[in-house]
Amino acid sequence: MALIVSALGLGAPALADELPTFTDDEFNDLFTNATLENLAPLEVPPAITGNASVDQRIREIGEAKGYVRRPLPAGQLTSVSGYPMQPSAVVAWKELKAAASQAGHTLLLRSAYRSHGTQVHILLRRLTSYTDAAIEYRLRAVAVPGYSKHHTGYAIDITQPGYAFTSFKNSPAYSWLVADNYANAKRYGWIPSYPPNATLQGPLPEAWELTYVGMDNIWCYGFEASSENSFCDDRNSVFEADIEWMVGAGLTTGCNQPLGDRFCPEDLVTRGELAAFLNRALGDSLSLVGEPITFADTVDSVFAEDIAWLSATGITNGCGEDSFCPTDPVTRGQLAAFLVRAYSYDDAGQGDLFIDDDDSIFEDQIERLATAGVTTGCNPPESNRYCPQDRVTRSQLAAFLRRSIE
Repeated sequence: MALIVSALGLGAPALADELPTFTDDEFNDLFTNATLENLAPLEVPPAITGNASVDQRIREIGEAKGYVRRPLPAGQLTSVSGYPMQPSAVVAWKELKAAASQAGHTLLLRSAYRSHGTQVHILLRRLTSYTDAAIEYRLRAVAVPGYSKHHTGYAIDITQPGYAFTSFKNSPAYSWLVADNYANAKRYGWIPSYPPNATLQGPLPEAWELTYVGMDNIWCYGFEASSENSFCDDRNSVFEADIEWMVGAGLTTGCNQPLGDRFCPEDLVTRGELAAFLNRALGDSLSLVGEPITFADTVDSVFAEDIAWLSATGITNGCGEDSFCPTDPVTRGQLAAFLVRAYSYDDAGQGDLFIDDDDSIFEDQIERLATAGVTTGCNPPESNRYCPQDRVTRSQLAAFLRRSIE
C-alpha cells in the first residue's frame, strides 16, 4: 500500500486506501468550510463596473449559480515561479509536483493568488453587455470579483506540457491526479476546485484548478467523535494515545471550541496554556505557599486565574520583572522546571544524562525529570539529547503530563 507523507500533515504517514472519499459537492463544501490560516473575511465586495446596481446584479446572478464570497490573505504570501500563494500551499505544491514527477508526469503552475483588480479586468474584458443573459453566460467561466477561490491564495491553475487548460482533463497528469477520488491530490492536501459533477458551484467544471485545504481538513470533514477517537487531527500521531488519555483525565476538550473536534497537536504550548493544563491536572492537590503574584501582562489573559494559581503554589515567579509572558511558547528546558516544581521531583540521579544541556540554566531540572522517568530525551533511540531550546507542542505536552501523573 502506498504511503501518504506530508510536510504539513501530522508527522506520520497514512495509508492511501484509508483516505476519506467525497462527492463533488462535498469537495466544494470542504473548501468553503475548511479551517485555513492567514485569511481575513471580505467585509465589502469590490466594485466591478462602477455602477452599484449593475454590480449588485452581477453578484446576485453569481450567488444563484453557487459562487461564494471568499476571504482574502491576512498576511504575506510566498511567490513560486512568479505566482504568489499561501505559504502552506507552497510546501504542498512542491510535494505534489515532486510526486507527479516521480510518477512520470510534469505539472506546470500557471496561476495562483489573484487580486480583486485582476479578477475585475478578466471579467470586464469578456463581458459584452450588462443584460442578465450576458452576465450569466460569462459567469460560466469567470468568477465574480470577490468570489474567486484564487483570492484566498489557496487555489492554483495547473497544466501539463502540451495541454492547454481546456484539454488538461485529457492529459495523463490529470488521470493520475483524479484516480481513486483524487487520491494523489488529496494525499498532499489538494482537492478539485470545480469538479465535474457538482450541482451548484459557480462556473462550469475546471479540471485545471485545485485548492489546498491540508490533510487536517480532509480528515476532519464530516468527523464524528467516538470514545476511542476524540479528535480528527491527531490521526497517526505518535502521541495519539497520550492525547486520548488527556481527554479521559479531563485535561482537555480540544482547541477549537465550541466544536471541540480538534486538538491541534502541532501547535506550540504557551506559558498561559501550560498554567491552565497544570491547574487542571493538579488543582487542589497542591498547597498554596503564598499570595498570587500580580503580573502586569496577565490582566487580559484568558488564563489569568490559572496563572495566579500557578504563582501562589510557588511553581513560577514569572519571566521577568512583574511579567509572566503568557503568550510566549514554552521550551523543553522551561517545561522541565515547571514539572519538577509541580511534581516535586527531588532525585537528580547520577546526573549528566544528556550531552546538550550543560549550558542550560535548567540542567538540574532536566536531570531530575529524566531520573523520574518523565523523559528519555528528544532523539530516540540514542536518547542522549534533551533539546532544551526546542519549543513544546501540545501533543508532546500530552506525553509529558501523562508520564508525570501515571
